[in-house]
Amino acid sequence: MSKSIPAARRQPAPVVLTDDPVDWWFDVGEGTQAWHGEHPPDPHSLVRVRAPKSTAKSRHVPVYAYSTTTGGHIRLESGLEHDLLRELDRRPDVTWLVSQPMRLRLPAKRARRRLEHTPDLLSVDIERAVTVWDVRATQRQDDDFKIKADLTGRACRGLGWCYEVFAGLTRVRRANLMWLHGFRREPADYATRLATLVDNHRIRSIGGVLATDDEGGHLTAAMWHAIWRGDLLCDLDKHLGRQTPLSIPPTEASA
Repeated sequence: MSKSIPAARRQPAPVVLTDDPVDWWFDVGEGTQAWHGEHPPDPHSLVRVRAPKSTAKSRHVPVYAYSTTTGGHIRLESGLEHDLLRELDRRPDVTWLVSQPMRLRLPAKRARRRLEHTPDLLSVDIERAVTVWDVRATQRQDDDFKIKADLTGRACRGLGWCYEVFAGLTRVRRANLMWLHGFRREPADYATRLATLVDNHRIRSIGGVLATDDEGGHLTAAMWHAIWRGDLLCDLDKHLGRQTPLSIPPTEASA
């Protein structure tokens, strides 16, 4: 009995690097436009350059996620981007976030067409340092993505910006951040309860706080919020439990 031979899979055309300059597009509120300035626009003025869409067959469903850093909602394209947002949004040194912050036309061609790329997120820290983020799970970082990531990284460094690829979190850290995410809002009388947590030297573990809390759970809620915002430290790469030790940030401990 004869067997049919499956048709050969069509391979994408090879990528050819060129000497073309990088072309940048930004949206500062007037639509996406080519940028020709000597210096990049203020990151705080940027609007996302595309609105992600999804269908019934899409791998990911775009969502609006609230950011305490910006005080507004950020449009995200995947759960992995949401993981990065949870990681950055709690950091006290991060002062601004914007998704899909720019589009780049890279110095490379495929079938005589320039490669274009839209990074996933941009963050600004307290020192005004800018980091551009691409989000891609390790197993999905194919050759095409690696070429775009390499060229995007070079382009960002040329502007004095940093560039990072976020491949995801461990299952434990992701679960911990999702739990802490529910305690983002500052509870009532937080400063007073934080002082209690910091000054009471008998409270040096999660279990110690639970055992001490005679305020109907308010001290415990303050503890979770303090961990989320970094006012109390613990190892988020390990399972959180009663035995989890708590510590004070070095600047506060030495104050």
